[in-house]
Amino acid sequence: MSTAWHICKGETNFVGKNQDVIYDGVYMYTNQRGLAKTAFILPPDQPASWVSIYGNLTVSQIGKECPNGGMNEEGLVVEQTTLWQAAYPAPDERPAVSDLQWIQYMLDTCATVGEVLEAASRVRIAQNQSHLHYMVCDKRGDRAIIEFLNGEMAVYKDASLPCPVMANSLYQETIRTRHEPAEQEEATGDYEANSMHRFRKADQWIANKFELPSISIEDAFEGLREMRRPDTVFSLVYDLNRMEIHFTTSRNPVCTTVRVTDFDYSASLPGHILNMQLVHDRGSRIAHFDRYSAAANKQAVSGFFKDPILTEVFGWSITEEMIDFIATYPDAFKKI
Repeated sequence: MSTAWHICKGETNFVGKNQDVIYDGVYMYTNQRGLAKTAFILPPDQPASWVSIYGNLTVSQIGKECPNGGMNEEGLVVEQTTLWQAAYPAPDERPAVSDLQWIQYMLDTCATVGEVLEAASRVRIAQNQSHLHYMVCDKRGDRAIIEFLNGEMAVYKDASLPCPVMANSLYQETIRTRHEPAEQEEATGDYEANSMHRFRKADQWIANKFELPSISIEDAFEGLREMRRPDTVFSLVYDLNRMEIHFTTSRNPVCTTVRVTDFDYSASLPGHILNMQLVHDRGSRIAHFDRYSAAANKQAVSGFFKDPILTEVFGWSITEEMIDFIATYPDAFKKI
C-alpha cells in the first residue's frame, strides 16, 4: 500500500509519505558522495555503473542501497508506492538497476526533477522486487510522478499532474475518478477502494491547507494520520527548504528530526545508520546515529528476509550466504 503527496506554497515545500506494510523494520542510512558503484544486478542483464555525486539520506526496510525513499544534499526527494500494474521495459541495450536501487541511482546523480527525467531514460529497471511508481520533487518546487506501463515510461508533470498525490492506483485513473461518489469505490474491490480513499483524503487535505496562510510540520503529520492504515509502519515529512526529514514510527509516535546538512558525506569518512524503531529521543527530538558497518546492515537485511510473515507470503528461501552478500555489497564501492 502506502501514500505519498507533495505540497508547495510560499515557505512550504513538503513531501509526505505513509509506508503501509506488514513488516515493521526500518532504517535510515547516510550515503557518501564520490563512490563508484555498480548496480546489484545479476547476469544476463548488464548492471548500471555510476559515481555518486551527491550525498544523501535514505530510508530502507531491506538494507543499504535498496531505499524506500530519501533526500539528497541538493534537496531532491525520491519516493515510491506500490503499483501492481507497473510493467517495466523489456531488455534492451541500456544498463539495468533494480526498482529500489533506481531511487538510490537518482539520489546519487541528480539534483532536480529535470535531471531525474533525463537519467531515467539512460537506465532500465530489471530484476524488480516489487511493482512501483515514483514521485520526485526538488527544492525549486518542481515535481513529477513516473510510472512504467506496458514497458514504457509515463511522466505526469505540470498540467498533467493536477493533484500531486500518489497511492496504489494508476495515476490517470485516480484523476479520472477522484470526484466520483465514494460509494463507487466499493465496486472496484477492497484494494482499489482503499487506494482511492487515501488518494481522495490526501487530495482534500492539500486543498484545505492551501486556504491557510502557513503550513507546519505538525499540520503535515496531522494529514498523514488521516491517511493512515492499521499497517502504517512509518510516516515521513521531508522539508525540502530546510533540508530536514521528520519521522514517526509504529513504535515511536513522537516526531524525530534529522537534518541532511548535519552529516559530512565525504567518501573518506564512514557512513552512519539509524534503527528508526529504536531511536533514542532523549527529549531533543534529534536522532542519534551509529557508525555504519556491514554487521549493522546485516541486521536490517536479515530482519527483512528472515521475517516469518514475509517468508510465508512471498515463499522465498534466502540462504545465509546470500544475506551476507547483500549486507556486504556496499563495501565493494571504490572511492573516487
